[in-house]
Amino acid sequence: MEKNENIKASEMMFYQPLPAEVRVTLAQHSLLSGSTQSNEKKLEDRFLMSYIQPRTSIIPEELTAQFKKNYPLRVGRPAKENKKTRTRKKALTSIEKRKLGLHKLPKTGIKYKACAPLHQLWVEYMENFLELENSTKAANKDLLYQRIAKADYHGCLLMVTRSKCPSYIGAKGIIVLETKNTFQIICEDDQLRILPKRDSVFTFNVSRWTFTLFGNHMNIRPSERAARKFKSKPTIDL
Repeated sequence: MEKNENIKASEMMFYQPLPAEVRVTLAQHSLLSGSTQSNEKKLEDRFLMSYIQPRTSIIPEELTAQFKKNYPLRVGRPAKENKKTRTRKKALTSIEKRKLGLHKLPKTGIKYKACAPLHQLWVEYMENFLELENSTKAANKDLLYQRIAKADYHGCLLMVTRSKCPSYIGAKGIIVLETKNTFQIICEDDQLRILPKRDSVFTFNVSRWTFTLFGNHMNIRPSERAARKFKSKPTIDL
């Protein structure tokens, strides 16, 4: 018991509150240290202002605002944005296009007069494409034949002059659609007729020239025919 009392007495002697005088001196010291730090900061700012201001045209208020900013020494990498994956739209297949009837024209509703401006545009196109004044000369006839085979015939005023099927002979109209095996024309009576290319001979006029097309040589899709190289072939007699 005596030992415990002695230990408590010694602890009381060791942990005694500081005198009031010591507390006042500590408070004064902290105030003085804070004031010295603020004075040092002011001196640094004044030095920087006196050094930078004569060398720049920036307003002093802007300089002080720049001093207050924090500039990180290490530049962090920007976060990667989540790029949205583009979904490709599926194109229609040829079978789906046939089922929807995208390659077919309505049998009624197309007027011959409405297609007349298309024919005028086609004539201008052929005159520029064939260059008839130069290409009709003997030396350039091979080039003319190549261009006739590769030309686009949508808008051409076409007539069937020979055919194995007599009902097609004399049919005349403006081509509104060309496929691999047929010419679809609109006649003067506003009727849509489908003319097979095979075993048929067609004629058309451009300015003062008349041209003959052999359907058996034209059994190619228009898009493929434009990029194809043609070889000279003998005419096919019907």
